[in-house]
Order: sequence, then structure tokens, then C-alpha cells
Amino acid sequence: MMELDEAKRHRDFFNFINERHAIYLNKESGADYPWTEDEILIKYSFCNVFRELDTVTKWVRQNWCVPYMDHPNVPFAMAVARQINWPSTLEEIGFPDTWEPERVKKIMQARMDAKKKVYTGAYMLTGTLGGTKVEQTIDKILTPLYNKPPELHMNSLELSWKEYLPYAGFSGFMSYEVVTDLRHTKYLKNADDINTWANAGPGAVRGLNRIHGRDIKNALSKKESCREMYDLLMISDRYIENHVPVLEMRDIEHCLCEFDKYERVRLGQGKPRAQYKPNRKKEDWET
Repeated sequence: MMELDEAKRHRDFFNFINERHAIYLNKESGADYPWTEDEILIKYSFCNVFRELDTVTKWVRQNWCVPYMDHPNVPFAMAVARQINWPSTLEEIGFPDTWEPERVKKIMQARMDAKKKVYTGAYMLTGTLGGTKVEQTIDKILTPLYNKPPELHMNSLELSWKEYLPYAGFSGFMSYEVVTDLRHTKYLKNADDINTWANAGPGAVRGLNRIHGRDIKNALSKKESCREMYDLLMISDRYIENHVPVLEMRDIEHCLCEFDKYERVRLGQGKPRAQYKPNRKKEDWET
């Protein structure tokens, strides 16, 4: 019976992926809203199945990664992009072919003084590094990284991720964001562990616990979470429909977090912070 229950939870997880990506395709094709009959997916905002389809990630790829693909500062640029994560600020700063911290601080402070958005709301600094938020970002986080960059292990996402962890401002999450960007560049595109390693955050661990019928507060080691995510990746072809491209470990990890949010709503355990607003205009990067 337990095996049957787990098989159903596998189907539920992959059905969520199928439906969420169908929404993306329907929206991109110009189909009329709503793009699904799933009431939860209609009402609440969920990330794309593939992080590479997110708006900020597309901006970073199109404006920095592709035009500067052979520039030696690409790894540092990805750190700048993720610490700020707001395209209009990044556009004003420009690709960091050289690093001019005082100029960058002036640009960011001027935007802040003009009541323009400087950072995304997704990543928040706690203030523990001292100084203003801009000073923390530039003086305490990015400039030390530029002066003494971490070593990249071109055959390993995990080893490259670990190199960022000792640096101020680079938590497991932030380091993972930068390494994920670099996975799509010459630096890490051929890493051996693309389909065997991912950094499972708290949401992904809750998603794994739900699939395996455990208490959602159950703790997992990094090794345990990687093994369980890998197992899901290995059975994904049984459930994924033709409209969904081939998944990687990062996609499994990413979707486990979103699946946890979905299940929270379905089971009456809570609601995501963001409700979906289909009629709102596309974000204006100049705000």
C-alpha cells in the first residue's frame, strides 16, 4: 500500500511539472487566459519549471552571458547579477569588464535616492555586514570576491559551489544561484555532476518529504537529498509529457520547492505569498 501511495505522489509531482510548463507554453503562444483548469495554478504564482525561463535569468543571459561569453569576468559578472538581481540596475551599471566599485555605488545610491528599485525583493541582506545596503553589497561582498575570486572546478558544480561558501554574502542559496548561471557558460557546461548534484533548499527538502510520506519537518543530509532527487530524475521519463524538455537535477530541485507550495495550498496548510495577476503589465525595469 505504501508503494502505491508513493507512486501516486510521484505522479502528482510530475503532473505538477507537466501542467506548470503547459501554462508557460500557452501563455507564450498568446492563448487566452486562463491557461489551465487547475484552480491553484490559476490563483497563485509559481515559478517556471525551468529557471532559465525566468525573466531576470533571461535578461542576464541575453545581455551579459551571450555577448560576453569569452570575457574572463563572466564568473564575477554572474555574482554581481545575482547579488543585485534587478535588470534596470544591472543595465545602468553595465557588464563589469573592469570593476569600479565607487562608480557602481554612486549609480546604486542614486537610484535608491530617486526611489527607484535597486534590488529584487527575492534576496534580502540582513545588515549584519555593517554599512548601508549598497556598501554591504559592493564593499563587503563583491569587491573582496573580485580581488580574490574563488576557484572554479570545471568538472564539478558541487566543488565550485563549495568554493563560494566561505565568502561573505554567499550562502548556500546564493552560491547555488551563481553556479547555476555558470552551468550555462563555458566554465561549467561540461561538469560531470549536472545530473547527480543539486543543492536542496528547505522547500525542496519539504517536497521530498511529501513525496516519501514523511513529516515535512524531517531533516535530510545533502547526500540523502541528492540521492532522492537523483531517483526522481531517473524515473522522470515515465511521467513527463512530450511538451516538457528533458529535466536536469537543478530542475528537479527547483520544482520540488514549487510542488511543496502547491501541496500546502491543496492540503489547506498555507498559501504562497504571491497571487497571480494575469492582467498586470510586464515589469518596467525602469522602476
